[in-house]
Amino acid sequence: MKIIKNGIIYSGENMPSLSSCAFPGMCRLKNGTLLATFKGAETKGPYNKTDKGMTCISNDGGKTWSAPFEAFVPPVVDGNQTTIRTLYYTEVSESNLLAVCNAVDSSLEDLPYYNEETEGLKYTYIMVSHSADGGKTWSPLSRVDVETFKGMPLPLTGAPFVTRDGRVGIQFEVNKPYYEKEYWVHHSAVVFSEDGGYTWGNEVVITDNPDVYYWDQRVDTLDDGRIVDVFWTFDRNKGDYVNIHYCESTDGGRSFGKLTDIGLVGQPGNVIDGKDGSMLLIYINRDTVPVIRIAESLDRGKTWKDALTVFDYGENTKGKQNAGMNDVWAEMAAFSTGHPYIERLDDNTAIAYYYSGPSTHRTDFCYAVIEL
Repeated sequence: MKIIKNGIIYSGENMPSLSSCAFPGMCRLKNGTLLATFKGAETKGPYNKTDKGMTCISNDGGKTWSAPFEAFVPPVVDGNQTTIRTLYYTEVSESNLLAVCNAVDSSLEDLPYYNEETEGLKYTYIMVSHSADGGKTWSPLSRVDVETFKGMPLPLTGAPFVTRDGRVGIQFEVNKPYYEKEYWVHHSAVVFSEDGGYTWGNEVVITDNPDVYYWDQRVDTLDDGRIVDVFWTFDRNKGDYVNIHYCESTDGGRSFGKLTDIGLVGQPGNVIDGKDGSMLLIYINRDTVPVIRIAESLDRGKTWKDALTVFDYGENTKGKQNAGMNDVWAEMAAFSTGHPYIERLDDNTAIAYYYSGPSTHRTDFCYAVIEL
């Protein structure tokens, strides 16, 4: 593998209202159009009052990109105005482009998204919309109610995915409400649609360990039908991160197998098919200098070995070690590089993308085209 091109889809340098770029996503339509999405804001955090879900479009294979625009007006949910925190697209069929976003309650706009006293989050809703014309027009945003977790904040962890048998899955995690003081157990889960994303149910809880948070899951469907899931893993008793963990489903996401330690430290992106039956995982290691790498597995995910460095920040950003959840959230709010993803462009190339910039509140949507 080698990098054949680097670039920036969007830079926050000259737009103060969108100076901070985070949560990048990308969707390649069957007609070749590329849709890039990100959360744009004046600052990265901890508040959500300036968050906007932005979209850029390329009609020439990524050579040029449109200026960012808001495809959706933040909805009113349960009587409260919201902001859009994350936004992803998935083409279910040529006549059904699905948008999935997180709308976050902004009625408490002067309070941070994360409550240090309770470890709770502001209400975070999953919303969906459909387009039959490639994104030119959209249906009104509608809420996805996950029956098992009614009344809980449900942050998205990545883009929706389509199984080989045509089901659509939304990946999310479960947090506790903002003012809830009771002990809670973190969950990573998926909710499915059997009709192209119009109705939802059949949720599957993948992790529910009270001592280890398998969070920021990244779910993808491989060519052979396996659904693979990787996790940024935080051991609450140790007060720090441990190795990335991995599991997979062989029945279309109806159940997931045992979690395994893959021997790599860091925050994972997603897994895609490589060449000749291999699997590729993109991830970022922030132990000292933030470095984004692609690891390769030749044995269906049992073992992994680093194969390519995509980006090296070049400066040690590691501060004090984590001691608990508040330290973790403070650290996340300070990151200036992260959320790497990788998508196939064709049989021989892929695009890796991530956010990065010179400081916490000044970041860009960056990419690298890779020859596999």
